[in-house]
Amino acid sequence: MKKIFLLAAVAASVSAFSAGAQTLKMEPQSVSVTTYEASTIVNLVVVKPDIKLQNPDPSVFTVNTNGTERNVISIYPCDSRGAFNPEGDCLALGLEKAAGRGIGLTKNGSVWKEEYNLSVGLKPGKVLKNGKGKITSIVCSTDKALTDFTSEADYFNKGTFTGKATGKAGDITLTYASYEPWSLKGDGKANPLVIWLHGGGEGGVDVSITLLGNEVVSLIRPQIQGHFTTEGGSKGAYVLSIQCPTMWMGTANGAFTHGDIQSVYNDVLKSCIDYYISINPDVDRNRIYLGGCSNGGYMTMNMLMRHPKFFAAAYPTCEAYKDEFISDNEIKSLAEENIWIVQSYDDTTVDPKIHCIPTFQRMIKAGAKNVWMSMFENVVGIDNPGQKLMGHFSWCYLFNDAVTASQEQSEGDVKPSNNGGGSVAPQGYSNIFEWMNAQVLTAPEMPQPAQGQGGRRR
Repeated sequence: MKKIFLLAAVAASVSAFSAGAQTLKMEPQSVSVTTYEASTIVNLVVVKPDIKLQNPDPSVFTVNTNGTERNVISIYPCDSRGAFNPEGDCLALGLEKAAGRGIGLTKNGSVWKEEYNLSVGLKPGKVLKNGKGKITSIVCSTDKALTDFTSEADYFNKGTFTGKATGKAGDITLTYASYEPWSLKGDGKANPLVIWLHGGGEGGVDVSITLLGNEVVSLIRPQIQGHFTTEGGSKGAYVLSIQCPTMWMGTANGAFTHGDIQSVYNDVLKSCIDYYISINPDVDRNRIYLGGCSNGGYMTMNMLMRHPKFFAAAYPTCEAYKDEFISDNEIKSLAEENIWIVQSYDDTTVDPKIHCIPTFQRMIKAGAKNVWMSMFENVVGIDNPGQKLMGHFSWCYLFNDAVTASQEQSEGDVKPSNNGGGSVAPQGYSNIFEWMNAQVLTAPEMPQPAQGQGGRRR
């Protein structure tokens, strides 16, 4: 009799456990990404569970993003876009940062791929307690996680500008993104403008690629924004990132230039900048700063030569304008500009020995007073300390706010240094952005009326 009673008790216990055990179904809603120095990584996953969860424990969850297992370090109720909402019917799963590169978004043909696998589950042997019940499995997956994602690019306004091509008949449309802090927009004061031109791999018609591909979004983060001051003394600057359909070094006949022939984008780019200034009268015309990496570094040098004394300062990074195509008269003109060059000595994509180094030496010989060059030995990770990156990735130092010194203003050999890029503090400033903020034109070139048409900003 006792044995029968015991078996009945065990059966009742198993039945009760089975009744409490559940399979949780969750529908993926969106993901959020963060761009780091050499990768763009999914760091937040938003899902909609089919039942209300009560104080879920993040440590029992696991998320797989594109084949990489990720730890969940936080959970909070939210709307479908990840915005906190205590009454929201969705959950945001915050992920521990993944090591290495290539974990996040990938691109093909200058568009983000939609194919990106995502799944949410429970760690082996773990259960999720929910009230009196227990969840023993989770069903949640998609292979189209990137059809809807949020990022720091969402803080930018988007627009287009159409203007004439250079060297051939017809028009070209550029896409642009602009960051205009509300705290500056309404203060009635003149604000500095920082312009960025993308590299060869970020062309197209989706400007988020230019913002996320090389961590351009760091220009709107507090650390770099804090280096700039407005006419009224507030902190911050406007940021404008312009995207061409192909590469800035593209020509009218579809070839590729290093400065020997003109870019098809010469005229439309300047017109786009003039247009943006015309619709933002609070931009300080005396404090417009131009920079870009690789392809964009080429165009930065090109614009300086075509429009002398228009930009208060320039910050070309791993610039791809070959020195052999810069004339002595152009060197004399460049020597009168305010320029801070950034590159790594081991760059095998754009060899500094035939690009920026001889150009820098010639500018110094021509009497340049405010031209500087940071030359790093190689590119080592800052977000991931000690990680060796490609030598071409010198923009990582720029966007990590780590360009703090220059080479000596000399025609002699350079002395690459990973300690800020050199041994000299330009004009006494210990940071490229502090130096940039201090540069002001005394007699700026007045922008010409933009020859083109701006598209809808959104």
